[in-house]
Amino acid sequence: MKAKTSIKLTLIGLLLTASASAQESQKAIAKVHYIFTHVNDSTQREKFLRDEVVTYLGSAGSYYTSYSKTRASEDVEKQMKDPAFDGNLTITRNTSAIPESYLFEGEKLSEIVTVAGDNFVLEEESPALDWSIGEETKTIGGYNCQQATATFKGRAYNAWFTSELPFSAGPWKLRGLPGLILEVSDAKKEVQWTYSGFDKLENSAIAIAAPENAKQTNRKEINKLQEAFKANPQAYMEAKGRIITSGVPASSAGGSARATISVQGTNAAGGGGSAPAMDASRIKSVNIKNADNYSPSRTTNNPIELIP
Repeated sequence: MKAKTSIKLTLIGLLLTASASAQESQKAIAKVHYIFTHVNDSTQREKFLRDEVVTYLGSAGSYYTSYSKTRASEDVEKQMKDPAFDGNLTITRNTSAIPESYLFEGEKLSEIVTVAGDNFVLEEESPALDWSIGEETKTIGGYNCQQATATFKGRAYNAWFTSELPFSAGPWKLRGLPGLILEVSDAKKEVQWTYSGFDKLENSAIAIAAPENAKQTNRKEINKLQEAFKANPQAYMEAKGRIITSGVPASSAGGSARATISVQGTNAAGGGGSAPAMDASRIKSVNIKNADNYSPSRTTNNPIELIP
C-alpha cells in the first residue's frame, strides 16, 4: 500500500512540476500501453485487427498513437546487432499499426493522420462523454479500478479506471473520468483496449504535440490522398520523389552505395524522432510476413464509430 501511495504522490509531484512550465512546452510525464483489438469485418470475426497502442500523458494533455513501429524498429535493431546477422532481415507482423493518432491539448482535439510517411492534422470537435460511474471494482495491473459506462458514436462502452493514476485520460477519444482508464470495451466486444503497462517518464523529451512537419488539412483532402495511395502505392511514392525497392532504400538496392536505415524511437510524440541510423548496406534481403496466428481481414464493414 505504501508503494502505491508513493507512486501516486510522485505522479502528483510530476504533474505540479509540469504544470509550472505548461505554457512553455507540454512534455509527457508518463505513458500507458494497451493491446487494441477491433473486429473490423463482421463477416470474419476471427480475423480481427490488433495493435499495440500507447497514450502519452502530460499535465494538461495526452497523445494516443500506435506503438507497433517502435516495436518493429527494436526488432530490426536487435537482428542487425546480432553477430550472427547474415544480411537477411525478417520482419514478422503480429499487429497492424493504426494510421491515426489523437492529440488532446486541454479540451482541444486534433486527429493526426499518416499517409505514406507524411503527417496531416485535422481539428475535431472534442467529445463530451456522459459517464455513469458504478460501484463495481476490480484490480488491473495491481491498480484498484472502478467501473464506468458511456455511449459514444453508436457503441456502449464499459470502462475501468483508477484514481491511483491521476490522469483524466485513456485510449483513443475515451477520457473524462477522475482517473486513468486502464481497460475498456464495447458491449459486443468488437472494440477493446486491454491494459499492457504503465511507465513514468521523468525528464522526458517526448512532446504532447503534433509532429513538427504535420500539415493542416481537411477530411476531404485526406480521403483523396488515402485513396490514391491505396490504388497505387508505387506511383504515389514516385510522385512524391520516393522510390520503393523491395522494402530497401533504392540507394542500397544494388549493394554498391552505402546507405542507412533509420530506426525509429519514441523521443517525440507518436514515435516521431529517430535513433541512430543503422547501415542498410548490410541488408541483402527483407522478408515481411504475418505471424502464424495473425491474419487480419482487409475489409472494414464495422468501423469503430458506427455513428459519424
